[in-house]
Amino acid sequence: MELFSSMNSNLDAVILQSGLDCLFKWCTVNKLQLNIEKCSIFRYTREAHLLIHVYKINDLVSSRSDSVTDLGIVFDTKLDFSQHIDSMVSKAYRKLGILKRKTRECSSEIALKVLYYAHVRSSLEYCSIIWDPNYRNKIKIIQLIQNNFLRYLLYKKNGIYLQDISS
Repeated sequence: MELFSSMNSNLDAVILQSGLDCLFKWCTVNKLQLNIEKCSIFRYTREAHLLIHVYKINDLVSSRSDSVTDLGIVFDTKLDFSQHIDSMVSKAYRKLGILKRKTRECSSEIALKVLYYAHVRSSLEYCSIIWDPNYRNKIKIIQLIQNNFLRYLLYKKNGIYLQDISS
């Protein structure tokens, strides 16, 4: 659950604190447990001067965070998604490694492609409309995963392992 507000003055911070108090009260009235330890303050800004306000939930100070994961996407304060892309690429390489180890005896090109699309590429494309990379270096590290799989597929088909292959 997210609660957010635009911060232009200290009054906005007070209004947000009031919203937090109302949220906690609503949860209490409706007998919903709110895990306050998991609650954190997260800020998106380009401003050099930041309004500092201590937010509390049930008289406990909420911690501040530089990144937050929501529905599997890592959001950072700059909204450049570098942390998300690095994490996603790392997971994709692990999945590709498992795919290669488990399919050593498999020679079906179609089966290998289906497994790649289902397990590796699907995780690479998850919510890509949100985190679509703008920087060439991030695009390149994502393409390297596909190139790695294509080299593996070529090796399985022809017995040739090329160091450089274009997708």
